[in-house]
Amino acid sequence: MKKKRKKKKKGKKEGKKKAMLLISQGIDSPVAGWLMKKKLDIIGLHFDNEVGSASKVKRLCKIIGVKKLYVVKHSSFITNIIEKINRRFTCVICKRMMYRITNKIAERENCSFLITGESLGQVASQTLDNLVVLDDASKLVVLRPLLSYDKEETIQIAKRIGTYSISTEANWRCKYLPKKPVTKAKLTAIKKQEERLDVNWLVEESVKGAVVVRIQ
Repeated sequence: MKKKRKKKKKGKKEGKKKAMLLISQGIDSPVAGWLMKKKLDIIGLHFDNEVGSASKVKRLCKIIGVKKLYVVKHSSFITNIIEKINRRFTCVICKRMMYRITNKIAERENCSFLITGESLGQVASQTLDNLVVLDDASKLVVLRPLLSYDKEETIQIAKRIGTYSISTEANWRCKYLPKKPVTKAKLTAIKKQEERLDVNWLVEESVKGAVVVRIQ
């Protein structure tokens, strides 16, 4: 008699890995999140500029399928940066602080990646040299799905998925943007500037004040 072969037990299907999405009220980051949501379980993090941005971001999260959002006050660290560092470095150091805060919250959530809406040359902090300096501030792997997209390509996706009209409701501009931001930052120069800040304290205070929002 032929022996019956025992069926091998199939292993449990692995769930999606988790990522933190740096999401603003702008056009790019919601599109970046939407592009990555099929591959990753995404949690949002928004730095509230106190001009109604959080309410818009909640609506954007709902559209792209982000169900959990952390909101951190931008003022928890940007005022300190403005007071103590050379204004030319504002954009790069501000974004490095955002990366650090996101990394800290990612530890709570067991996230492996950081997603941003950055693309090459779009704004001051997004030149190739500056992106290298930004990566230094993150322990998480930084994913930039829009890196090689031009603005029109991103706009077309935003219109298709339904985020464009919300992102363009108000033409908001960052009031902290310097007249001549550095476009080819050197890591040594940035770290020298950051010595003027109590970076760890600013990160801890920002994380401590974070509010968790559940998106229905």
